[in-house]
Amino acid sequence: MENKQGQITIFIILGLIIVVGMALIFILIRGPAINVIDEQNPQAYIDSCVKENVEEALGILMPNGGDIITHGGFIYKNMERKYLCYTSVNYDTCVNQEPLLIEHIQDEITNYISSQVEACFQKLKSQLGKTYEIEMSEMNITTKLQTKQVIVKINREFKMTKGESSKTISEFKSVIINPVYDLAKIAIEIASQESKYCNFEILGFMMTYPQYSVDKFKTHDSNSVYTVREILSNKEFIFAVRSCPMPGGVY
Repeated sequence: MENKQGQITIFIILGLIIVVGMALIFILIRGPAINVIDEQNPQAYIDSCVKENVEEALGILMPNGGDIITHGGFIYKNMERKYLCYTSVNYDTCVNQEPLLIEHIQDEITNYISSQVEACFQKLKSQLGKTYEIEMSEMNITTKLQTKQVIVKINREFKMTKGESSKTISEFKSVIINPVYDLAKIAIEIASQESKYCNFEILGFMMTYPQYSVDKFKTHDSNSVYTVREILSNKEFIFAVRSCPMPGGVY
């Protein structure tokens, strides 16, 4: 009898372990749900909204030389790649097309996410407005790229009032882990060397910085496509260069 009870106990424990394990797998697969609004922590909802939209922006601009939308670039693998350095004159070194690349990427991210983040604030206001009186000022978003990070700050007065108590949030901050800053800095150096020497010394660079890889593909019409990759994250930054073109597509 005791053996049977022991077996039943073991089966119950195993069953609980299986149920808990399946629940954890389900949660991990789903990832964070940004639609759940915690009235005690509205910052968490906005943080999830910002991160989702920044990741989306980076997914567009990193393969495109830092642009959300490129005009007049070079088509490579069915995508228009932005020229960071370009010349149309045979034998001439290229001219840097985006000397303030870091600042440009920051602006591109800010412009891309602004309307989506505003929509998230409006949803937050609508949901919390069922139990609170909500006052919300104008929104100011700034994006800052740093090593391994994208930092987004939102300055906006968000006041929640219920009866005699109130809570005011003045700043919302999100940090997204991404090497876009580091990859863009390498792209700037490549464009600089191409503008001086019509070349970038890939092997020497990778020996000095083994955490990155640089690939260069040159077409028959003197376009070069650079792919700069951080090995650990496998994130890539892709752009085009046309420097010291040869007549008739000789290269």
